[in-house]
Formats: sequence, structure tokens, C-alpha cells
Amino acid sequence: MQELVHALPQSAALSQIRQREGERKLAQTADFCASGESWQTALGRTKAAVVVLGIPSDIGVRANFGKPGCSNLWAAARAKFLSMQDNAALRGESLLVLGEIAVDDLMRKAATLDATRAADLAALHALVCEVDERVAVVAEEVVKSGKVLVAVGGGHENAFGIIKGLSTATSRGVSCINIDAHADLRQDAGRHSGNAFSAARREKFLRRYCVMGLQEPFVNDAMWEQLCNEKDVRAITLESMRTRLIMVSAKLRKFPQAWPHAPHLEACEEAAKFVKKLPLALEMDLDAITCVAASAPTRAGLAVEEVREMLRYIGVRRDVHTFHICEGIADETDSQGVGALTALLMSDVIKTVLARHAK
Repeated sequence: MQELVHALPQSAALSQIRQREGERKLAQTADFCASGESWQTALGRTKAAVVVLGIPSDIGVRANFGKPGCSNLWAAARAKFLSMQDNAALRGESLLVLGEIAVDDLMRKAATLDATRAADLAALHALVCEVDERVAVVAEEVVKSGKVLVAVGGGHENAFGIIKGLSTATSRGVSCINIDAHADLRQDAGRHSGNAFSAARREKFLRRYCVMGLQEPFVNDAMWEQLCNEKDVRAITLESMRTRLIMVSAKLRKFPQAWPHAPHLEACEEAAKFVKKLPLALEMDLDAITCVAASAPTRAGLAVEEVREMLRYIGVRRDVHTFHICEGIADETDSQGVGALTALLMSDVIKTVLARHAK
């Protein structure tokens, strides 16, 4: 039987942090798979409310003619996240760090393929489908256990497996809010990072889809028509959010006493209402943020603090069942801070999830 998860031993996590007298880091207090324990057993016996999982695969990015490297995001983010303090804001006991989806065999195969060759491209598409199935099985088990899945890394193709797992676990079509510069609604048949959400809709796993921060120059005609005419799909573009900001600024100049509304949070409220109360998959593509190293970086996107507020707002307004952060490219030393940023966004969402669970 194919191994689905490579467990992360606590000893490996501890080797990556600097321990100080009088401090406790998440690596010291979080739950991990014990030696010889299966991930299913750990999932069944843990008292943690949140499961952290890595997906170190960027095969779909390669199949979409993108820049590879986001397979490294999990390792960089994991080190930064587990180095955070265990304190009253976030306790390690609320976390099960499960490990990572076992994709090393598939990544080795992908490394030998050239997407510009038709036969190799078809092989890459097939490999993405294999990753989909592995991710879906683990995501389904996490959701069935009553825990929230926080998945880190890889290309945005991996959203399909997460959404499929959520849908299968809940026996219904689900909703998704995706903060992304791209819609990822391409209609081509081969699986890759640009069609995770169209594939999930086609398979009836995804019922309602809202993309926020979408940049209009990246939308082709077919997607534009779909976003405008299909009632279960909505786009809140970056340009429309900036137009709202201009209008608010003009209003404040005329009426200085008026309370300043935050357009990015108004957009979050619109998205929260649109997806209704269906089981929610929250997606965060790091290419939506200005100047973050990503598979398709943007020079003019959302600001980091805007995104942090958006994630927290959505987490307060809706029950988040899965959170997936992807597409960031980090090197071994995290020289550009992508792993650190990812860890910060993880902590923002996890804290709002735990606050809702505590009610």
C-alpha cells in the first residue's frame, strides 16, 4: 500500500529551533506522531483541534509552465512556525503536526520531464492526479476527525485534493474563498496549478467559489464570462477594491467626520455572505501579495497587513474547515522571509479558528 504521509518526529522539529531558558516554543509543546505510530492513529488519539500538514509538491506548477520551487515552502514555513512562542495567544497543545504528504517518488519522476514536450506534459498531468488522490484521502480523514486542516506548500493544484477531501468528508458540495491574483479556473483537461477550482467545480466537489484580490489583466475571456455570468462563482478584483478605497478617500475629504470603511474588509464581508454556511475551504496564494517570492510574483498586489486582516476577518465570520497556503518560493535559509510570512499567516488563521471553537 502506498504510504500517504511522512510523519515529522518531534526530535526533527526540535533540531530546527533555538531553545532558551524560560521560554517554550511550539515545537516543544505541539503534538506529533510518536515513533512507530501511524498518522491515522495519531489523528484518532490527539486532543488537538488543528492538524498541520505539508504538501511539498509543485508538479502542477511545472505542468502549468510556471516557476518551480514552491515545493520548498513547507520546510521553510515549518521551521519558522514551530519556532514561535507557546503563549496565551497560541498554545502548542492545540496543534497536531502530522508531517507531509508523501510525494517524493512523484517529484523524482517530475524532475525528469519537460513540459514543452507533449508526452512529458501528459505525464506531468498524470502525476498531478496522483498527488490529488493522496491529498484528498488525508484531507478527508482530518475533516472526518472533527479537526481543522492547515495545509502548507506546493502549487495551487493541491487545492483540488483538499476540496475533494472536504466534500467527501461532509457528503456535500463545499464553498471556497481564495485570496489570489489568479482565478485558477482554466478549462483545459490536464491537471495543473491553473485549474484546481474549475476541476473541483466540474467534479461537483465545489459548489460556491469566490476569488478575492484577482488582478484583471490575468483573466482570459472565458474566465471573465464565467465570473460574470455564473451565479455560484464570484470575483472581487484588486482593481475594484482599490476603486472603493479611492471613493472612500474622496468621501473623507468632503466629510472628514465620516468613519473610514476598509474596502478589503468590506470585500471579505461580501465573500463571507456569498459562500453562505457551506463547509468552507480557505485558500491563500502568496502571489496575491506584493513582492513576495512566488511561482508567479506580482509587483502590485495586496499588502501583507491587508491580507492578515482579511484572513482574520473571514476566520471570525465563517467556520473554516481547511486552510491552504501555497505558491511561495523559499530557499534553505529563507533569505526572502517567505517561510516567516507563511508562518505568520498560519498563526493568524489558527488563532481565529481556535477562538471560534472555544465559543
